Amino acid sequence: MNLLLELFRSPNQYVPFKAGQAVFTEGEQGDVMYVLMEGELEVQVHNKVVGAFGPVEVFGEMAVIDTQPRSATVVAKTDCMLAPINQKRFLFLIQQKPEFAIYIMKILVERIRWMDAMAKGLATVPEINT
Repeated sequence: MNLLLELFRSPNQYVPFKAGQAVFTEGEQGDVMYVLMEGELEVQVHNKVVGAFGPVEVFGEMAVIDTQPRSATVVAKTDCMLAPINQKRFLFLIQQKPEFAIYIMKILVERIRWMDAMAKGLATVPEINT
């Protein structure tokens, strides 16, 4: 988390989202991932809540890695401030800060393990990590 605070400390690059506003929608094409700097988000798949994010969490990372449509809808539960990361910036960050690449890989692994546990009935929808 300290890495994200270091990399995305400039509020002039943040994008605001109002409570109830969709950041992106399942099935649409995406080319940006985000770091949630302030606020709370809800994650939905097929209109079912499957997760939530709190401050200084990364989401939407698959959009900068491949060209498949978004796998979920993310909606602001509260007013939020997001730091967007397009593919060009993502590639720059992983080249300049290899620890950022490791951080993203760890997040992907955690999410795959959680999905596996959900499929086995061993996990539930996580609470917001504030």
